[in-house]
Amino acid sequence: MASQIDTAGEIDRLAGTLRDYDLVDLSHTLELGIPTFPTHPKYIIADYVSMDDVAEFKQLIMCDHSGTHIDSPSHFVPDHDDPRRISTADIDVSQLIGRAVVMTFGPFEATSHHIGLAEVQAWEAANEPVREGDIVIINTGWSKRWQKVPEGFDYLRGWPGLSGEASSYLRGKGVKAVGIDCISIDTGDVAGADLKAHYEFLPNGVLVLENLTNLDALPPICLFAALPLKIAGGTGSPMRAVAFVAKGNRHA
Repeated sequence: MASQIDTAGEIDRLAGTLRDYDLVDLSHTLELGIPTFPTHPKYIIADYVSMDDVAEFKQLIMCDHSGTHIDSPSHFVPDHDDPRRISTADIDVSQLIGRAVVMTFGPFEATSHHIGLAEVQAWEAANEPVREGDIVIINTGWSKRWQKVPEGFDYLRGWPGLSGEASSYLRGKGVKAVGIDCISIDTGDVAGADLKAHYEFLPNGVLVLENLTNLDALPPICLFAALPLKIAGGTGSPMRAVAFVAKGNRHA
């Protein structure tokens, strides 16, 4: 009984601490017409009327990389016998909860800017070094281009991303996940074997988060949390990502 009381007290203290924080929603709304990677299936929601059922339903058809989403390691580990091929259902969700380092770069034009190692290290020198176990969030301001198509096609042209060298550096730091406010962690001018950020992170167990938003509201350090759907065999999943920001520390 004493142990249960102690546990309840710890939960109360944690809940009290969280009341001192604002919750910032970092996810785009899933709706018809959202931007999707050109080769990916589109997001579809449709009315569904079921015979003799008074409840209302919707039918969803979408890619497992729709909207704000996570990339599982299996997204870039094609060999089903490779132990590094971890699907969405099997990822350790603790990789998506923890201290986040929010690096701000840009603004950028649609020139597929490669955020390099020197830029990342300059940000660290001016702000906070990345630690082992951190979640790194890259704020480029690109989410301001997110609109329903056809206007949203601008979101899919020349977006910035991490260079291979910068990605290798962050992986070497032992980060748990890396996210960005673009359609891909790699830049808009690369494909195939040149998707160096994806190949650097995913086969090495570093999760990738894409299409984040509202990053301008975050300070350089915050608490991040996101949970994907538990999809068997999934290569990714839509997620609801949030940040906990100390009251008074939220940016305008």
